[in-house]
Amino acid sequence: MTIIQGQGNDYSPGAQPFWEAPFAETLGIDADRETEEASSRPDSVGFLPWTEDFSPFTEAEGTESISETETLLNEAYDAMRDEAFDEALGELLAEAEQSIADRFSEETPTPSAAFEKERIAENYLSPVRIASEQYLDQLLEALSGQDLESFRDEQLDEYLDRLDPSTLEVSIAGEDFVRGIIRKAKGAVKFVVGAAKKVGKVAGGLVLGALKALKRLVSPLLKRVLSFAIGRLPLPLQAPARLLSRRILGEEELELEDEYEGDRHTEDFAASPAMSVDPETLAESFDAALAEALAYGETEAGESETFDLEESFESTDGSRELEALAEARGRLITALQGARGSDDLSPAIEQFVPVLLAALRTGIRIVGRPRVVGFLAKYLAQLISKWVDPKLARPLSSAIVDTGLRLVSLEQEELEREDEAIPVLLANTIEDTVRGLAESEDYELEDEDLMHFAAVRSFERAVASNFPGSLVRDEIRKAPALGGRFVGRRVRSTRPYRRYNRAPEVEVKSDAADRVKTFGGITLGASLRAVGLRVPFKARIHIFQATVGTSLRRIASLERTRLRGISLAQLHPLTPRAAALLLREPSLGVAVPQVFLRSRQRVAAGQRFYYIEPLNAATTTTAPRRNRSTTSTPTQAWLVIDTITSRITCAFYFSEPDAQRIAEGVRAGRGTAALVPAITAAWDGLAESFNKPNGRIRIMKEFEEGEEFVGAALKRLMPVLVAALRKAIKSWIMPLITEWIRQKAAEFGRAAADPRSGVTVTVSLANVPAMQVVRQALNGQLGLATIKSVVSGDVFRGVPTGAVNVTPGLKRP
Repeated sequence: MTIIQGQGNDYSPGAQPFWEAPFAETLGIDADRETEEASSRPDSVGFLPWTEDFSPFTEAEGTESISETETLLNEAYDAMRDEAFDEALGELLAEAEQSIADRFSEETPTPSAAFEKERIAENYLSPVRIASEQYLDQLLEALSGQDLESFRDEQLDEYLDRLDPSTLEVSIAGEDFVRGIIRKAKGAVKFVVGAAKKVGKVAGGLVLGALKALKRLVSPLLKRVLSFAIGRLPLPLQAPARLLSRRILGEEELELEDEYEGDRHTEDFAASPAMSVDPETLAESFDAALAEALAYGETEAGESETFDLEESFESTDGSRELEALAEARGRLITALQGARGSDDLSPAIEQFVPVLLAALRTGIRIVGRPRVVGFLAKYLAQLISKWVDPKLARPLSSAIVDTGLRLVSLEQEELEREDEAIPVLLANTIEDTVRGLAESEDYELEDEDLMHFAAVRSFERAVASNFPGSLVRDEIRKAPALGGRFVGRRVRSTRPYRRYNRAPEVEVKSDAADRVKTFGGITLGASLRAVGLRVPFKARIHIFQATVGTSLRRIASLERTRLRGISLAQLHPLTPRAAALLLREPSLGVAVPQVFLRSRQRVAAGQRFYYIEPLNAATTTTAPRRNRSTTSTPTQAWLVIDTITSRITCAFYFSEPDAQRIAEGVRAGRGTAALVPAITAAWDGLAESFNKPNGRIRIMKEFEEGEEFVGAALKRLMPVLVAALRKAIKSWIMPLITEWIRQKAAEFGRAAADPRSGVTVTVSLANVPAMQVVRQALNGQLGLATIKSVVSGDVFRGVPTGAVNVTPGLKRP
């Protein structure tokens, strides 16, 4: 067995073993001779002091008080946030990328290719921009001169709805985007009118100014979509407000996914986003810039003393870091392809490492430490160089073929080049090792020995993922029963990803599907039922892994030729729990921070996903598939707790198959038996969000003088208060639901008959008791007497007024 030996900082061959190589003794190569041929030991590595400041705020920010305008700014941002628009933006990006892919087969970035791709994307996005701006122009004309303060809320809603365009001459995704702009325009109008009424101002000029600001933001937003489509990372739109920047950046929860409590032989969690800017981040910055215009009161003439919207237009061309990484990765593969065992690979690796680190958010910590980069290059060159020697390259090539390269090639639209198989495998191993080390803790990077051990750990995991199992030591092999490895796809492009070269056949059972969570805290069972699948059924599971530049939409698009049933909504995170329950191989899963489990828009480099391909056509139901945007949306619930107005809104959305099943029960006179269990199950799924924020619960509050906003407000509440609040809300909602079922259950059947997909039941509570207690808790101002009332369970005594409303389709609160 190969041993790299040393003691202390001496990594040359010596008496004491430093670490054991991750490779198995199966090649029959003389260990002594192999050690003699190894590259010389790396120089002793020192460390530079770490002084970089990550904070985007000034030193004095924590001492500044929150102004009334900044309070209004936060309220405006809450009013503008729209998850459906986030999804529409992602779909528009996917269609723009597909329009390029239909015309462009070459993915290697070149200047001429970028120019042509930009032209294609511009032609695709132009009708969307024109349709959005035409609607806003028409809305501006209709509202000009209107006495908006005289409208009651329902009258304003009706008036704005009458101004909706009847048809839109754009693509399906383009229509969803324009409809999103329409919702934002209506929301902006209602917000400005409401805010003006509170302070006795005339709303007309402010409304027109807000709509003009929205119109001016559409073009730079679409330019950033264009940058995404051609393989570049755009900068978010500028949001100059200090408080709002903190709010967007501070909401990310970095708690690990911890549902699986069994054997924790899992990968380390991925902590670096696959893309430093994703469609969700772009949508957030768009909403932030629009909120600035609403809160700072840009006038009809576009004038504002405190807000310069032009700052939002900067840097629309996009960063070329993904292009640079694709080029560097291609050079590394070429260097490995032409190398021989005696060649020094450290210069090639040393050129690649900084480019990769620049694209990794976590890698920034290492970029300023050139000696660490030098160590990595020499260390990895020493370990990798032997695999390009013919003596080991031949057994490695045979093992690659044995683990399915030829089989995988036959299934692919574009054949894997066998002459690149080993170089790509080695490049992927290098990339994964560097990423793993970049995700190490700071204390590990600041101590030489700890850093070396971290590098060893990262290299072992990279080998276990990329090398054939027959060449890996038994104790570090992942999923030995499956015997597969991750194969690089589109490795020379800006959007590479990995595919596991085994697709095991399993039986998906009901109990497992309802215990596995997918994005947003939704159960896998609900997601499967939403697309018309009946559980249990037999299936083949396909597994993928993200790398830097990967998006789930990209994976779904590229795999659609091979897997015709795959879609974005059918890609799920392969957490340790999911891997254990579905594959009985928990080590194949990856635990990730909670922020990468909230939506499919934002994923991490190194995160893994799976697609379930049914093997029996009879597993699908005959439920109609309607509105594309909600066809595959699973049954789920959302909750908004407004401590400002003492109101609570809870929306229960039922997917099309579930809605039809419930409607059938209602028509048969079994409304209570059909709806109460469905509402209860949706609530139980939502209730888990109180302990693990996933974006489906929002708390709205006023900002006290001197207070800083902290994201994920639920985490600021004492657990006993959260438990009492959760129990109280359910005790208020369920009696309202049952009374509504007894009197008006037929409304659900009528909504289910609407052409829109699914049904939403919304429960609105007003005059909610003890909302001031929640406000005090969020501000850290609970007194002893109040804490005692919380512990005793008396705090939420009383019953709010409430109403139940049912609407066809998906309607988030």
